Amino acid sequence: MNLAIIGADSTHTENFAGIINRGLAGPGLRVTRLWGANPDQARAKALETGIDKVVDAPEQAMQDVDAVLVLNRWGPDHFAPAMQAVDRGLPLFVDKPLCDDPQEAVTLVRAAAAAGVPLTSASAVRYDRAIRQLLERLADLGRTRSIMFTLPQNWQLYGVHAVDVMHAVFGVGAEDVTSVRGELGDVVTIRWPDGQVGIANQAREAWMGMLCVALGENGWTHADMPGDDTIDGFPRMYLESIKQFLAMLKSGEPPISNEEMVDVIRVVAAAERSATSDSRRVPVAEMPAL
Repeated sequence: MNLAIIGADSTHTENFAGIINRGLAGPGLRVTRLWGANPDQARAKALETGIDKVVDAPEQAMQDVDAVLVLNRWGPDHFAPAMQAVDRGLPLFVDKPLCDDPQEAVTLVRAAAAAGVPLTSASAVRYDRAIRQLLERLADLGRTRSIMFTLPQNWQLYGVHAVDVMHAVFGVGAEDVTSVRGELGDVVTIRWPDGQVGIANQAREAWMGMLCVALGENGWTHADMPGDDTIDGFPRMYLESIKQFLAMLKSGEPPISNEEMVDVIRVVAAAERSATSDSRRVPVAEMPAL
């Protein structure tokens, strides 16, 4: 099975291509084409990971391949190439965030569903081993009351990590979001029905690790993600993300529902709207929905 990667400006490019082309995700799978906005960067990453061909345009990368991975670093760069893949009937993985704009996310998901094209998108943190173990432990703690997630970088790029994990616990249906933005970061509060709450502490100058604390009726548990869980030098959670994508290619069934993929983006966007409007409590219903 031949794959194309769109985007060379993220470290996910060399990680995903390296995992696949070294055979860590299984036999018979290869990234054969790469497009990147910076040709020199794309050629360097192709040489590093054994990608056969660097092309001049995204649509050229989609020739003679069986599926597409859209790995551009920034969300606004995902919609156009993802729609091109859908138009060609190519199954695809779109890196986080699916889109920054919820309306683009709705349009893309609807188009893929109408065309019968398998599509998945998620934060790799959802598949981190520590997070998976935390999710298993939650069953012993009764009903989950809150999720508290600490993460680095900026909200538009990394906020999806926290929101994705919260959706893995609480599901779709968040009611409203409040974000207080300061010089050093954002504190985001997301309310679900029946009093369930997600709190994200996004610290821009923090270390690169992440921390998740879950509080249940009968106690609490946590997952520490310092970023050192690797396999052959690659983050293990990227391998697990690729395995989820491959399972979708075999079954045709995405690992995450369309509604949940879109709802994650709606919540992330609601937080950004709150942060830029004097920390107003923003109903998620203000965001476009499927």
